[in-house]
Amino acid sequence: MSMLGMLGKVAMGIMVAKTVGNALGGSGGVSDMIGNMLGGGKDTQSNTTAQGNKLPDLMGKLGDKNSGGLGDLLSSALAGNSVEPTLDQEKQAEVILKAMINAAKADGNIDADEQKKITEHIGDVTPEEIEFVRNEMSAPLDVQAVINSVPRGMEQQVYLVSLMTINLDHKNEALYLDQLAKGLNIQQQAVNAIHEQVGAPLLYS
Repeated sequence: MSMLGMLGKVAMGIMVAKTVGNALGGSGGVSDMIGNMLGGGKDTQSNTTAQGNKLPDLMGKLGDKNSGGLGDLLSSALAGNSVEPTLDQEKQAEVILKAMINAAKADGNIDADEQKKITEHIGDVTPEEIEFVRNEMSAPLDVQAVINSVPRGMEQQVYLVSLMTINLDHKNEALYLDQLAKGLNIQQQAVNAIHEQVGAPLLYS
């Protein structure tokens, strides 16, 4: 089972189910955004969020230090090309995948309708892969497990993909992001800077 391939499929499925994908211009916009967040994909200066704000180079390079080209591989995979990730890249993809699924539960849970949309959007996968996704979606919300899984250097990368997975229109989502930021030792100023760059409401006043 390729975690890299699953990451792209599940990420788009979550964003469509949570209506984030529509705001970002459909699956094409989502795939570009995901690739950029991981340090690859198209030029970040040409990508915009729902609010029309450009994603600067900082956002596109968050994963450069430790992602080892993960973003480029993911962008290539989403474009339908065959890629061969390293073991480290597969582990990083698994961390990000689980972080995104966990963040999607921050407003309470991933309800049956959302689960259906996500699994339908995943497309052609093996029984093992669909079982993995279903287990992750049905597991209890566990921010500490996400925090414990994040390798040094991927903290802001994981925070960013978590932020972009939710709509931040629910108190529980803000509380989740606060716990995540504190657990990952990301300072409030840095958190607000990330929110500003993607046009999301600030977490701290």
